[in-house]
Amino acid sequence: MIVQKSHLVHVARSVAVACLLLPLAAAGQTTDRSRTEGLKETDRFIKAGNATTKSVADAKTEVEKTLTAYNTLVTGPSKDMKGDYKKLMKSMDSMNKKASEAETKVAAMQTAGDTYFQGRGESLKAIQDSTLRNQAQQRMAQSQKDFADVQAALRDAGAALAPFRKRLADQITFLGSDLNPSATATLKPQADKLNAEAAAVFSKADQAIAKANDYFNGLRATT
Repeated sequence: MIVQKSHLVHVARSVAVACLLLPLAAAGQTTDRSRTEGLKETDRFIKAGNATTKSVADAKTEVEKTLTAYNTLVTGPSKDMKGDYKKLMKSMDSMNKKASEAETKVAAMQTAGDTYFQGRGESLKAIQDSTLRNQAQQRMAQSQKDFADVQAALRDAGAALAPFRKRLADQITFLGSDLNPSATATLKPQADKLNAEAAAVFSKADQAIAKANDYFNGLRATT
């Protein structure tokens, strides 16, 4: 009986020690995650954001180039209509490709953002001081709001560029079916309207790109 009691006491002490060590182990795991995974997720998020803004900027540049090539034919006047039309078609193909790539990059950025904020939220749970933890949560909430604003700005820019590209593509198709000086002359009113619209469309894209760059630069750790 004495041996059994001594054994029970030993087991009880072992269990107590194990219980005390578990929180420390869990805290250590959370700290390790914060120092490694958190930094990696931030870097991946910034990388995805930078790739997206560059892709959107490239798409906007290609739209500008296509509009310039279009103007060469319609408002030129062109001295080599067939040659200039071939250049215009090549530019339009590049424009559509870049626009498609930008859409893919935006989706990838959103996925990276979900991973980043989920991981950041997990890391904050390791903060024992409630005041400091609340402060960190407020900063994360503000960052999430700012990112939502970036996403909205990029979507608005895309929503403005898409119909503009469609109207431009329609007029290019019109030229391909009737490529001669009289046809380009009839397009002059539409060309004037398209060029007047371009300034606002491109400005919206520039503003979205600037907002995104400011946001992701703000996440970057200084070296």
